[in-house]
Amino acid sequence: MRTGPTPPRVHLALVVVQVLFGLWPVAGVAVMGHLPAAALIGVRTLLAAPILFLLFRPALPPRSQWPWLALLGFLGVAANQLLYTEGLKRCGPINAALLTLLIPAQTLLIARLAGREHPTMRRMLGVVVALSGALFLARPEQVLGGDAAAAHTTLIGDLLVIANTASYAAYLVLARPTAQAIGSSAMVTWVFAFGALEALPLTGPALLAADFGAIPTWGWASLAFIVLGATVGTYALNAYALARAESSLVAVYIYLQPLVSAAAAAFFLDQHLTGRTLLAGAIIGFGVYLSMPRARRPEMTGKPPVR
Repeated sequence: MRTGPTPPRVHLALVVVQVLFGLWPVAGVAVMGHLPAAALIGVRTLLAAPILFLLFRPALPPRSQWPWLALLGFLGVAANQLLYTEGLKRCGPINAALLTLLIPAQTLLIARLAGREHPTMRRMLGVVVALSGALFLARPEQVLGGDAAAAHTTLIGDLLVIANTASYAAYLVLARPTAQAIGSSAMVTWVFAFGALEALPLTGPALLAADFGAIPTWGWASLAFIVLGATVGTYALNAYALARAESSLVAVYIYLQPLVSAAAAAFFLDQHLTGRTLLAGAIIGFGVYLSMPRARRPEMTGKPPVR
């Protein structure tokens, strides 16, 4: 267990991850007008896996790690991506953005139940503050005031997104020991390989039925960003952070995603930033600061602190 502060480069990596993740829905909107959701996930997984192999050239992991890698591939890639896209189609972006904010709380809960982490009251307060800012930005009153006629479809979508957030939270908790055991780059590469294969029964038929010739040039550019930036880049940087920081710290940075998405919408969709958005960003940032683990002082035993 870490006894010192998390290095600044890890925090920088986590910020970059949230920027890339926050931008991908804007690119996804451009692509999903010409490509089904399952086909988009198929392109992401089947292209990202070989790219990661070319980048990192990982060795074959020990057989003892194969079941864990298969589980992580299911939780972090196959189930995570398919559940989110299918839920998003049914409940809409407002519900999905709101429910995604469950990930840090679910991560802390799973890590606590698994005995992996023992969060302090200060860190729990930071989660509450960050969640308050994220809820302020997401405007949950719009969700609560939705059309009752679409309640059944929305409920199914909400449940799918909740399952998605639980799946990703479990991935964050379980991935850290594997990243430390075989290396972050090797872990994320093999996780994607397993996840792409596990998702293939659903993504394969969608890929075969997709009309790729109908995708315009800007759609291909958006697809390239989704694969290289929002998939390869994010998962590689997240794995790097997981090997060097607590899973709950990695999860709490997810609170930045709504702010990034709002800024991207303002720039690309001509939606102007408001004082509400800026205030929410400040609250989220303060919550992330409170949630960061502090260095522990070594006991007065005459021994140096463990690193």
